[in-house]
Amino acid sequence: MNTEDPCIAVLIGTLKPGAQDLPEFHEYARRSAENGEAHGGKVLGKYQIVENLGQGTKPDVVFVVEYPSRKIANDTFISTEYTSIISLRDAAFEEVKILLSARK
Repeated sequence: MNTEDPCIAVLIGTLKPGAQDLPEFHEYARRSAENGEAHGGKVLGKYQIVENLGQGTKPDVVFVVEYPSRKIANDTFISTEYTSIISLRDAAFEEVKILLSARK
């Protein structure tokens, strides 16, 4: 699977109670979006999840983001810019999944 093919990233987040009122949440959201855009990420969809009809817990938010390549998507989330805001993310989220796709 070619890491240079376009990549879809699916970001799934479960917030801590009251997190949307925290300054850390707002700062993380702003800086994370800026980092994604700086790496060529384009948000295709942003969703508040209201019900889970499958297994496991219900996440609160899902973002679908397109990147020029899987390598660029990966670099986005290991960049100094992103790793510097993980403490903000951890203050607001119980769980975050960052899932990268590959073409078959």
